[in-house]
Amino acid sequence: MFERADEVVIDRAKNRHFAFGSGIHRCLGSNLARMEIRVAVETFLERIPTFALADPSAVRWNGGQVRGPRCVPIRS
Repeated sequence: MFERADEVVIDRAKNRHFAFGSGIHRCLGSNLARMEIRVAVETFLERIPTFALADPSAVRWNGGQVRGPRCVPIRS
């Protein structure tokens, strides 16, 4: 679906995902969630502008309904 799908591209121009649903199934908190993640990423980048994964094999993920990183060791 996406070019460079394995990369986080914050300013991706074509972004036709359904992460928060669509139509009558749209998540009521989706706009708040987008604002929260924008603030979190901006704050993180202000405080730690240069970083890299310390050990890519050490990244751990949550499964289930809410999927996301549980542990992401970085170095600056």
